[in-house]
Amino acid sequence: MFTFYRFDVVGPGNWTATFLQDEEVIKIKEKGALKRLLSNTKFLVGYNNYNMCDKLLASVLKGIDPYTTIEKLETNKRVTFNLQNPISIDLKQELNVELDEIKYNLGYGSNMNDLEIMKEVFEKRDTYLSSKFEVVKEFKLSADNIKKTRVMLAAEVLNTRKGTDKERLNIIYDKSLTKNELPKQVLSFYKGIEEQFNKGTDFKELEREKLVYKLAGLDHTFGFGGLHAAKENYAVEGHFMQIDVKSYYPSLILNNEYLDENAHKYYETIYNDRRKLQENKDNKEEAYKFIINIVYGGLKSKWTRLYNPQISNSVVVNGQLILTHLILLLNNFCELVQTNTDGLIIKYDEVMKPSILQIIELFEQHYQLIFDIKYINKIAQKDVNNYVIRYEDSTLHAVGRFANFDGGNYERNSYTIIDKALVNHYMHDIKVNRTVMNEYKNNNLQAFQYIVKSGAHDGMVQETKEETLLADSYKSNFTKLNKVNRVFAARDKMLGTVYRYKEGRETKYTKVAYASENSVVWNDDLSKLNKRLLDLNWYIKECERWLF
Repeated sequence: MFTFYRFDVVGPGNWTATFLQDEEVIKIKEKGALKRLLSNTKFLVGYNNYNMCDKLLASVLKGIDPYTTIEKLETNKRVTFNLQNPISIDLKQELNVELDEIKYNLGYGSNMNDLEIMKEVFEKRDTYLSSKFEVVKEFKLSADNIKKTRVMLAAEVLNTRKGTDKERLNIIYDKSLTKNELPKQVLSFYKGIEEQFNKGTDFKELEREKLVYKLAGLDHTFGFGGLHAAKENYAVEGHFMQIDVKSYYPSLILNNEYLDENAHKYYETIYNDRRKLQENKDNKEEAYKFIINIVYGGLKSKWTRLYNPQISNSVVVNGQLILTHLILLLNNFCELVQTNTDGLIIKYDEVMKPSILQIIELFEQHYQLIFDIKYINKIAQKDVNNYVIRYEDSTLHAVGRFANFDGGNYERNSYTIIDKALVNHYMHDIKVNRTVMNEYKNNNLQAFQYIVKSGAHDGMVQETKEETLLADSYKSNFTKLNKVNRVFAARDKMLGTVYRYKEGRETKYTKVAYASENSVVWNDDLSKLNKRLLDLNWYIKECERWLF
């Protein structure tokens, strides 16, 4: 059903299309054989193929030399044609990671077969892909809609009218908002922005405005992102509640009928149907959840019919103000530990628990929201973006630098030794150096790797040092590297660090942040790496740098 492929162009008239079909690798170099294979293929699967390989395939089918097409693509010239049949799937869609990065993140070397990696990524993206197929099937869309992003699929389902920037910063306040119970300074901040907007100030400038306001003892940043605040460098055991609003932004969109009339009715039906499917434990609820949760993300996406920045800004502002109201109501009953986009973490005394729960219940009724409350017995929080919490059932939830304590994934797998060491330190009272040594002894070398890429630069190099006749003096040489590399901290002092470079009248080198001053680059399979090359003391110091 799914055929994986890549397309290589060597020179004029010299190309190869390679397919992986039912464990068989097929190489094709002429148009007739290509047409025959594609006629028996239901879905083609590639990586970044919407931008490259699909167009090269289409070139061959149209009788155009793909060499001329790739020259246009590489110089950002427009190519108007694309592959029509079979339907293709781009595994890079809505991902910001290169295929070579994925190879390293999964522990392979750069020579690992691309098609085998695609197959593995396909399996790992099963939830994402299945939900798109389910939406297409459930809402009776044409099969080629599978090529669309989630936002574009949601726009197709809801068939909403596209908004404009005309009313972008004229906030539509929640109908239940109790303004007289909110801080005047915060309300004035948003009112002032609205007034400036209506006088002609550029919305881009106004949407960058921020207000820092102390609420329940913590500095909260108000603006057009989520509301955030946290006790910093905070590691405590005790009684905590995590109070999250279920489907916060979708609820605000529904409660205030922000979408146009037809889209609102459809969105409300999807929302209610999903709850019924959830109650019946029907797997089809995933398709409905998909639509419900993605709508907000599309409100500032100019290329879809969901685009409506006024609604997006209204949802964000109301979300902040409603949480502000809850914080003020709870202030005398608990200690605020963290505020995030859709909820709070509070520390409380058991005697106050009934009062807190009663306030939350009344708050739910007033704002027509539903809260999800979980109990925590330990938290370690460096700041609002980096923390780990332990629930009463002993499960852990970690964010930011703590997140990959169980190892990375195909998208991100760099320096996870730090994540593991921090979680072990704060949750299990294991010293940092002990975690580092244990992972090293167990040959978990992935935990020590750092995946880096050239990005917008022209390439990457590594410095190597050469001794001179002068004491404590050396000569530097630079060795060109791949566009994507796996780097480790090295014991060898004659190995320098890694740099990105930009070519011009003078080549400019920029040190890769967070890389060791002495680095070893290893792009082969990890099982072949001599682990004695690693500088464990460097890793221990990096872990300790995060302690608080």
